[in-house]
Amino acid sequence: MTNEELAMLEFAVKWAPFGGGDEHILPEFGVFPTVFYRRLQRLLRHHPTVNDSVRLRLDELCTTKLTPARPSKRKSYARARAVH
Repeated sequence: MTNEELAMLEFAVKWAPFGGGDEHILPEFGVFPTVFYRRLQRLLRHHPTVNDSVRLRLDELCTTKLTPARPSKRKSYARARAVH
């Protein structure tokens, strides 16, 4: 594992309980969060030395971060009243 990969892994372990620390990724690693999470997922898949529970937790974080947010399908109150 390279020094950069180790730094990414340590960062992810540190910030995972707090939602990932996205606002710190660009200044720390010089890449946008989506790039960071893709690289982290690749790292987790190709380095079997990472603890299984850590790998599972961080892979889940990466998947969550890389899944596009769905727009809300809430109806406005006025529209809901007009239907009934």
